Amino acid sequence: MEALAQEAKNSKYLKISLEQVQELLDNCQLLVEHDTMFSDKIRLFLCGETYLVQEKTDKDDFLLRAFETELQARQFIMERMKIYEDMWDGCGCKVYYYD
Repeated sequence: MEALAQEAKNSKYLKISLEQVQELLDNCQLLVEHDTMFSDKIRLFLCGETYLVQEKTDKDDFLLRAFETELQARQFIMERMKIYEDMWDGCGCKVYYYD
């Protein structure tokens, strides 16, 4: 998992496979998991000393992002969840996963 975490640190986001998602679930500490009701779950993992957020896009890609602190990762998740909440309210907004 260290190699995957390092790869995520070196990029804005990293596309990962379903098998790699399962490896995260099996080998890292799951700190947060929210069902987005639109695009599967968004999760926060602690792998070693790296905070990783995993989400599934509207194109069925699994993305992984690394954060320096738990607070940054939690803020990212809360921003995402706010967008999903607004989507439920019919805002016409969308998540820009690849930005």
